[in-house]
Amino acid sequence: MPQPVDIAPAEAQRREIDRLFDEAAIAPGGRLDPSTLARLFDALPARVTAIDADRRYVYANRQALSLFGFRLEDITGRTMRDLLGDAFAARAEPLFADLERGLARSLSDWIVYADGQRRYVEQTYSPCMGSDGKPVGYLAFLRDITELKLREEGLEARLAALDAREAISSAIIATSIDPIVVIDEAGQVIDFNPAAVATFGYRKADAVGRPFTDLILSPAPTEAAAGMARYRQSGAGRPADRRMQVEAMTAEGSVFPVEMTISEIALPERRVFTAHIRDLTQARRTEMQLESQRERLHQAEKLSAMGSLLAGVAHELNNPLAILVAQSTLLVETSPSPEMKRRAERIHAAAERAGRIVKSFLAMARQRPEKREPAKLNLLTRAAVDLLGYGLRSHGVEPILDLDAALPDILADHDFLGQVIANLVINAQQALADQPEPRRIFVSTRFEAGQVLLEVADNGPGVSPGMSPRIFEPYFTTKPAGVGTGIGLSICKTVVEAHGGTITLTAREGGGARFVVALPVAASEDLVETQAEAEATGGFSILVIDDETDVRDSLAEMLELLGHRVLPARTVGEALEGPAASAANLAFVDLRMPGLDGLSVRDALVVRNPALAGRVVIMTGDAVEGPATIQRHAGTGEIPMLDKPFGLADVRRVLAAMA
Repeated sequence: MPQPVDIAPAEAQRREIDRLFDEAAIAPGGRLDPSTLARLFDALPARVTAIDADRRYVYANRQALSLFGFRLEDITGRTMRDLLGDAFAARAEPLFADLERGLARSLSDWIVYADGQRRYVEQTYSPCMGSDGKPVGYLAFLRDITELKLREEGLEARLAALDAREAISSAIIATSIDPIVVIDEAGQVIDFNPAAVATFGYRKADAVGRPFTDLILSPAPTEAAAGMARYRQSGAGRPADRRMQVEAMTAEGSVFPVEMTISEIALPERRVFTAHIRDLTQARRTEMQLESQRERLHQAEKLSAMGSLLAGVAHELNNPLAILVAQSTLLVETSPSPEMKRRAERIHAAAERAGRIVKSFLAMARQRPEKREPAKLNLLTRAAVDLLGYGLRSHGVEPILDLDAALPDILADHDFLGQVIANLVINAQQALADQPEPRRIFVSTRFEAGQVLLEVADNGPGVSPGMSPRIFEPYFTTKPAGVGTGIGLSICKTVVEAHGGTITLTAREGGGARFVVALPVAASEDLVETQAEAEATGGFSILVIDDETDVRDSLAEMLELLGHRVLPARTVGEALEGPAASAANLAFVDLRMPGLDGLSVRDALVVRNPALAGRVVIMTGDAVEGPATIQRHAGTGEIPMLDKPFGLADVRRVLAAMA
């Protein structure tokens, strides 16, 4: 006889589900894609079927087909009514009103399959929503619980024929794979089967005689506890034979969701109740994973729609910021007096801070492969804290930074590591939400034992020792519902380990949580480009082409300050039609310009002067679409790029690479 199958996939299978849902199980045209569904579910031990919006089967995995007694071609295009009969189709029909609104629903019933078997199957339906908010199909997860149902239906009849002692010690209860607790009329536990001992952590001798609701139910009032109390007192509101989902608690205090059915058994001299309990932790996790995938698809659609808007906003912000950064840099370098230099340094610091905030925001919105390049952890840390500054201030949280000025460089992906720092600061901010003032987050960096360390701590409640080992698990959260998703710290761990580092949690001295990220120092050969910046010398004849006159003039002044000659061509026409293209041995060209775009100008310059191949630097303030556009144009080669806003150090770095 088939056994019930746990529908929760293993960790590797969950990652495969994530990847395949990112590829979209919904094909173009708004329909379920059977081939993607097969890749997703054929390897799982779960029984899964899929029907389209017309409620016709489009897919069933191998486990489900073995239960049906069909081949895939036998069910494709057929309806529930065709396969499972009129009676089952009529019972399932009311579910679709909720499914069409995006809600998951369950149905448990007896079904007679093609091979004549009569099975009791629990079916959980989840809608697959299209971009228009309407379902394009439905997934059904099937769980064969025939044996459990037969035990439930037969228990009352069998116990009626036995006296109380025989009923309590019956093999049905003792050998059940699910926890079963037998309760007397006063609500006291009179039997606690081995599965209950394993699940809840109490010895049978410790459980017997204690109130059932106090023993395993969460301290918060529950429907089950209230229903039992009403029934014992008045006989009203019979709680028997109804499936209830409640929060249970182990002997160690861990709370987890269960499904519970309480059945009444009338004995000659008294009544007893049996509580059949099923742990829903894995089922809930699966449901959260599916919901997460649906949310990710929804977010991907929103980001796609916002892509052009973000690109425009980035360009409009970064052009004036480029002017501010460049001009303030020049003021600092050329100030005639200390007072003027101090003022220029303040303007420069504010402009750079604004630039970091814009870049950090756009980096989080941008999707691209990881890359490794020399990075200064202090700069990434300041940028992340700057980005979150308003949220911290509005929540009354004071960030306290203690950054080691002598910190060596690391090799990192700037965007991904910036997200790690931001996640840790946000996590600390949320932990402080209900704490009295002062609310403080302590962010520090230091060099220790050959590693660069980042520490983010808070003066909040901290993490209990029982929860600490699970804090980096996906979907595990200690926050209230609606506050956290349970994936932020998991992502941090994945990114840090991909960088060859570690992340640990300890208690902060004085109270609160303390996260420490340890990263390896960049090898000397990885810093050659950075060291070469200081070696860049003058001598280039340079074209600067940008439709923003102030940007062009600011960059030209920087280049002249560094000892280079800027050619007089100021427009695309002057550059391409005059002698400047032939005289130049380096060019800076803006990506987005009216009429001819920067990449087309680059190609025309190289045709006029082949020596410029690989020596035309594309400037862009579009951090969302710009890099990908340049990379596609470059093909298998490489086009040098300069992000706006840029300072003197950024220009030096590009020139050093061209030397």
